[in-house]
Amino acid sequence: MSRELAELIFPKVTRSTSEYEKLYPLRLDAKGKQQCCVRFAPSPTGFLHIGAIYTALINRLFADHNDGVFLLRIEDTDQKRSVPGAVEEIISSFALFNIKVDEGATSSASSKGEYGPYFQSQRKEIYEAFAKELVARGDAYPCFCSPEDLEEMRQRQMETKSPVMGYAESDARCRQLSSEEQIARIKRGDDYIIRLRSRGSHEQTRVFTDGLRGELEMPVNNQDIVIIKADGLPTYHFAHSVDDHLMRTSHVIRADEWVSSLPIHVELFEIQGFDLPEFIHLSPILKQDGNSRRKLSKRLDPEAKASYYIEVGYPLPAVKDYLMNIANSNYEDWRRDYPDADIGDFPFDIYKTSVSGALFDFDKLGNIAKKYVGSMSEADIIAAYSEWLQADLDTDENRDSRQLMRNWLQEHRADFEHSITIWHEGRLDVAKWSDIYENYPYLYDRSFSGRTPTLPEDFVEHKDDVISILQAYLQSYEHSDDNSTWFSKVRQIAVQFNYAAKPKEYKKNPEQYNGSIVHVSSYIRFAITHELNTPDLHSMIQFIGEEEMRLRVEKMISIFSEL
Repeated sequence: MSRELAELIFPKVTRSTSEYEKLYPLRLDAKGKQQCCVRFAPSPTGFLHIGAIYTALINRLFADHNDGVFLLRIEDTDQKRSVPGAVEEIISSFALFNIKVDEGATSSASSKGEYGPYFQSQRKEIYEAFAKELVARGDAYPCFCSPEDLEEMRQRQMETKSPVMGYAESDARCRQLSSEEQIARIKRGDDYIIRLRSRGSHEQTRVFTDGLRGELEMPVNNQDIVIIKADGLPTYHFAHSVDDHLMRTSHVIRADEWVSSLPIHVELFEIQGFDLPEFIHLSPILKQDGNSRRKLSKRLDPEAKASYYIEVGYPLPAVKDYLMNIANSNYEDWRRDYPDADIGDFPFDIYKTSVSGALFDFDKLGNIAKKYVGSMSEADIIAAYSEWLQADLDTDENRDSRQLMRNWLQEHRADFEHSITIWHEGRLDVAKWSDIYENYPYLYDRSFSGRTPTLPEDFVEHKDDVISILQAYLQSYEHSDDNSTWFSKVRQIAVQFNYAAKPKEYKKNPEQYNGSIVHVSSYIRFAITHELNTPDLHSMIQFIGEEEMRLRVEKMISIFSEL
């Protein structure tokens, strides 16, 4: 009768599971052994998490170091939650982070590889064939329970403190129906879903193996989980077991949020007679939140989005370097020894990945990114910065400054090339491309002289000296002066107003001076840049030009004069 039931439920299924086994042969390497195959299988339900990039990167490196295949499968069976454009974001993010896919989706409408379709929504007939086989063997059955029935069951279990929770064991009422009753109800037109007939009990535990965590003793699955929903599409649990089997996945490398699902997944594989892949669950990326740590949240944390790092302009190779620091503790030493090597050359060992969650450290990321930018040539910086400026990212917080710099660069590209040496040589100030304008508006904002800064308190206390020194500076300035001549004149101004020409003199006898050459330079620097720590001041003045420099100094004199 189970065969009759299966035919009634799946009348259009013509291919058997054995036919699909032949359509998707084992992946064998040159020695005739199973080839390594890993996958990244996101649901297109929103933006891509930086943790997803981390997981995908590890899968890619694992495949590379095991002569394997890395495929991208889109798990889109939950059509209500699918977000338009999400697949394109996944694929474009992979391209930007240079994570190469061997097989799988290449757009929302195309894919490559011999083990597809790589969109679950296009594999319905495959899932039906395997579900039909389970029903025919009695390992799955139709369930006619309504939402009200399930709620009544849940309330009763809670009130009685039942050791069996959920649709399981004796509370799985539809598993008790005979094949005749099931067939009669289907023919009558009753609504139903398909559930797995679990072989587990709430009293049983079992040791499951995780590639990182080793042996995990956990309760076995006793839930008669849904495998085919009312709309005819499979649930994630069932679909992934069929897909990983037919696509010949050898290692399932995924986030540790799936550890709790391991008993379900193992049972699905074993009931269907599939070889188990090796399950490896990666620890999450955490964020410090007050005195506690939590997972990076899509809802709470902008930095959880993979696109955030693109939007603010972190060089993505630097972000990958940072993620590899999280993945393998010896990566930092390797990168120090091989600063120019490709990340794929690192002898990555997934079994050395920490089982405790790593705290996302923006200071560490910033340091890595600064070193990366510091090692870039001027030509590479121009290319990367220009690409970032032109990217379609004008919905982010850097929209206004990006537009300003985009327009500025169109008119002054040669000037920008000359400016790079000012802030790049010998300095590590830029961690992300948005820092260029944020750190150096005094180089690129042609309306800078109109800004009014917050004045340092000690400048205000010495406002008369500041005014006199700035006025003397303007009188002595010659734009043709080289750096040495220019600084000699600044030193002369210091002496003129009783500021020590050498800092050591002032430190030895502070009571004899109003300050030192350092103070005088700071007055001039602040007047021109509104900052106290900047790249070489003479170089910057030569870049912005005499007219702009004089406008700024005169504006500062005016500000102090009005105090």
